[in-house]
Amino acid sequence: MTDKAKTLEKFNRERKRALKYPEKYQRVYEDNKTDLMHYIDRGCVKREPAVNDRLPFLPWELFISEIKIPIDYYELQAQKLLVQDGQLSLTYVGHSLSYAYLDCVFEYFKSQRFVTRFDRERERGVSPDSVFYLAIAVILQQSKHACHIFRLFEVGYPRHWVNRSKSHIGDLIILLFDAANGSKSMTPIVDGFAYADIVADWNTEDLDLLTAHLTRLCDDQVAQVAAPPSKCFFEFDNGNWQFTPYAALMLLALRAQHGLPNPDFSHPGFGNVTHLLPDAPVAPLEDELLSQLLTRIRTQGFDEETALQA
Repeated sequence: MTDKAKTLEKFNRERKRALKYPEKYQRVYEDNKTDLMHYIDRGCVKREPAVNDRLPFLPWELFISEIKIPIDYYELQAQKLLVQDGQLSLTYVGHSLSYAYLDCVFEYFKSQRFVTRFDRERERGVSPDSVFYLAIAVILQQSKHACHIFRLFEVGYPRHWVNRSKSHIGDLIILLFDAANGSKSMTPIVDGFAYADIVADWNTEDLDLLTAHLTRLCDDQVAQVAAPPSKCFFEFDNGNWQFTPYAALMLLALRAQHGLPNPDFSHPGFGNVTHLLPDAPVAPLEDELLSQLLTRIRTQGFDEETALQA
């Protein structure tokens, strides 16, 4: 058996375990709902509030994992259905995007104010898996959400806000969006960026070349998911984001958005990838808890447009 075949075999073993991930995460999710209800009822987090004399914290700046847990919970549910049925659950991904969007606005606002508070950049303060929030916004054809989420990376990536792992897939997602929909001026902050050719070729009309790029992306994701934690591909070692080919899907979605042809692409680790793309825009979905939370933070002065101008 070749090394590549062994890696795929290990990946497929891990893939079967994904069926149990939502059940294992349920208690974390339920406990977090209690924490969010505390905020909704009282207007503050349960923890002792942080204090900064230079620039006092707003109540909603003090969330740590409370917004991220529902993102992960819904994505785990979507991942389970993909492994089980071969279909991307647009409902679960839509719920995940609603929380992810809010989280990115919070992260941008907090990171911008960090320098005033502490006289330094908020280096490695943004979770590496946050790049997948940008990918799902593109895949669901939500251009406003994608552009607002990209604001976090457009400003923060060159300032090293993102806690990069040894993977270059996160860098690719950021730079790919910039090449297709951004200023087209961003550059990688990592030496020897592995996917410069894919970024340069994102709009190629050579479908054989595109298929080769998609295959490499999917091969690399399989290898990184199967790798031990010591390899430091840590956006892929917590259960989430492992078994959906988000980077490959984002590339296909960006091309479709710009009217470019796509191949009917399949991969042994993910099945038919092209068929996972939605046929029409999928609106983000708010559950009742998020609706109540948004109502509460807006009474405290939160406004996403203002926060993104910080």
